[in-house]
Amino acid sequence: MKKALTISNIKAQIINRILFTGAFFEAYRQPQNKGVWFIWGGSSSGKSSFVMQLAKALAKHFKVLYNLLEEELDDSDFIERVDLFEMHEVEHNFLAVRYTIAELLAYLKKRNPPKVIIIDSATYFFKNFQEYMEFKKVTKNMIVIITGHAQGNSPRSELEKDIMYDCKQKIFVNAFLAVCKGRTIGPNGGLYIVWQEGYEKARGTEQKN
Repeated sequence: MKKALTISNIKAQIINRILFTGAFFEAYRQPQNKGVWFIWGGSSSGKSSFVMQLAKALAKHFKVLYNLLEEELDDSDFIERVDLFEMHEVEHNFLAVRYTIAELLAYLKKRNPPKVIIIDSATYFFKNFQEYMEFKKVTKNMIVIITGHAQGNSPRSELEKDIMYDCKQKIFVNAFLAVCKGRTIGPNGGLYIVWQEGYEKARGTEQKN
């Protein structure tokens, strides 16, 4: 039987955090350095650019494994994002692969596994919510970032909705603005502008309409 924690036990626990600075700190402060993040958005929302920027910010502190499933590793869009966000600056901590869930679990058993896993995207990787929960148990001390699609402001599929409700950090990307829907909200209200020009253009169009 597991030991029940006293108040002293609870307060004595050490919380390790992601040492975000700059725009990421202003949006999300310094979240705990473990748990599942779910990031969803529509087509051309800026979601892929946001995930790459987040990957770079995390790779300044941790080894990051980007599991790319919606695109091929040699797709021009992916290569251009790597170049645009100057991922060479964190190349010592950034790897990209295309693994099934079985391949990724086998990889994580190797020496010096990554601290951060990016899964792009949920419906390409998990068959069902139970498979997600089992994967979450294995990676409980890691930062797992899972992307999803949007239908309106909500995740599109039931699987994506279930992951969103279960996860630790929830971020919705729309019109080049990444909005925190979770509890770790920074000084500016949980808002991160992915691309300033696109953000301003989208809102200028909205005002005209």
